[in-house]
Amino acid sequence: MTSPRMVLAGLLAAGLMAALSAPAMAQEIKQLGTFKAWTAWSGSDANGLMCYISASPADWSPKEVGGSPVRRSPIHFLIINRKGLGTKNEVQTQVGYPFNAQANVSATIDGKTFPMVTEGEAAWLAVEADEATFVEAMKAGSKLVVTGISAKGNKMTDNYDLSGVTAALGEIAKACA
Repeated sequence: MTSPRMVLAGLLAAGLMAALSAPAMAQEIKQLGTFKAWTAWSGSDANGLMCYISASPADWSPKEVGGSPVRRSPIHFLIINRKGLGTKNEVQTQVGYPFNAQANVSATIDGKTFPMVTEGEAAWLAVEADEATFVEAMKAGSKLVVTGISAKGNKMTDNYDLSGVTAALGEIAKACA
């Protein structure tokens, strides 16, 4: 059975790909603005209006394993507000390849670590009640680091710059008010 979060992950991944690759298709997903490292977006799904911010990592590793380049689909970290469902601050990452289902995955902001749960290429905070605290830590922080293990057994690290996250969050708060 597919979880609601996995369905949303697919919709957001498709929306991001469309918005980033084909301007004509981007009508469903609207870019609200870019604020340093973070971009604010709005769109809708079967549940109504949703808004989110996204960023790609400033750096990631490993770039190479056993002498071969590592290939990953687009990598993004997202914070999602879904007005149609009345939800805010859903924390999600798309890492561009499947996680090892047994490995520990976490997101760390300036030394404070939050465990995550995974499904395929996506991960969410393990404790939904931590989402508001996590978002506040992002606003106050300077660096976000996601660590985990790929399905192939490689340790992965994605490093995000938090510059602009507060402004991007403010933009989606207005758009999904």
